[in-house]
Amino acid sequence: TSILNEFVELTPCVTPGNVSRGGMAALRDFRCNNDIVIKSADKGSAIVVWGKSDYIVEANKQLLDSSTYRKDDEDKIKQYNEDTCSFVFYGWTQGIINQETCESMIIKEPSPGRLHLLSKIHKDKTRCPRRPIVSGSGSCMEGISRHMDMCLKGIIAAVPAHLRDTFHF
Repeated sequence: TSILNEFVELTPCVTPGNVSRGGMAALRDFRCNNDIVIKSADKGSAIVVWGKSDYIVEANKQLLDSSTYRKDDEDKIKQYNEDTCSFVFYGWTQGIINQETCESMIIKEPSPGRLHLLSKIHKDKTRCPRRPIVSGSGSCMEGISRHMDMCLKGIIAAVPAHLRDTFHF
């Protein structure tokens, strides 16, 4: 308890950052500029600044690649969510998962996946290729994915050849 008391009595110590107030203001203005897109690079901790029109052209170029993507003229999110709910409810009725798990896997108002691009500056700095990423956050599969991630963490960590992330090398 003496350690706990010392912890409670600690006062936060604010250390100065490495950016001046003027620099912080400039960064805020930069971030609010609607003519640019600021993204992390594909690897490392670099930041890439795109002209917004260039970013949109590149995204459309990739989306129009018929060997990779197929255009669908109807919104299938509702059908996908119904199928996902049926699958999850089946698991509950069969006793594979409990009610709490079942409820946590159901996304009430799913959204479509969102595409964004990451620059692969480690490949070629002048004509760097862009890596498309589709985020499933908020999609009908997010609950199942979250559950599977939780279930598999312990199993994967026990495998000698696993990597947690890039810095785990």
